[in-house]
Amino acid sequence: MQFDAILKPKKANRQKKPKKDDEEILDRFADEEVSRLREAMLGAAADDEQANRDKLPATNKLKLLPQVMEVLRKQSLSQSIMDNNLLEGVRRWLEPLPDRSLPALNIQRDFFPILKRMEFIDSAVLKESGLGRVVLFYTKCKRVTSDVQRLANELVSTWSRPIIKRSASYRDRIVPIAEEDGTERTNERLNAILARAKEGEKNRIRKNAVMIPQKDIGTYTVAPRTSASVIKGNTSVETDTVRRKVNAERLRTLSRKMATRT
Repeated sequence: MQFDAILKPKKANRQKKPKKDDEEILDRFADEEVSRLREAMLGAAADDEQANRDKLPATNKLKLLPQVMEVLRKQSLSQSIMDNNLLEGVRRWLEPLPDRSLPALNIQRDFFPILKRMEFIDSAVLKESGLGRVVLFYTKCKRVTSDVQRLANELVSTWSRPIIKRSASYRDRIVPIAEEDGTERTNERLNAILARAKEGEKNRIRKNAVMIPQKDIGTYTVAPRTSASVIKGNTSVETDTVRRKVNAERLRTLSRKMATRT
């Protein structure tokens, strides 16, 4: 009983720290952790860019990748990630290097799935970090692998819905329904057009079409007259033949004379 009497006043005199103070301490600690990581990411990106210019392996981002993924996976740090603009570091890591080569495939395949889970990313976050332009680049680049490009397309579609005011639910989609009268008239017009086209194709020879050559023997009742140019051409050929024979005979005669002298 005496112990209880002694301990009771002490329990009553204990002062508990307000819950808000604990939350502020945790938030401050989270902000400091995310801020340090952001600076480390920007530094690693700058070092890799310089290494790429110097024709050296760019491995600084890969060394820091496990630590970055550990922070990005923590949903409790979502607010700190937004407040400290950690996605700017993500954007720098996804940007092509100075020689236009893409970052390591490990970085691409780790970042895009985690970005898809970040539901807090909105237009303000995208504008501040500049991440939207890089993700859009991955949807158009032909050097991106199919799995990464598919995730990039999904991200662009998700992020653009609030801008164009399009709902993600299929129930909200408006499907146009054609009227019955208009459909019948359209079918009639289409059938008429197809019928005319089918008739027009009969006995029609296509331009630039390849055809098998066929032998065509003509019958003539009057023989064609030989043109003067053909006769003149034949005469010149005969004259040239005679000249060559004379020159050959002269050459043989000269050769015999030279042989007798020696």
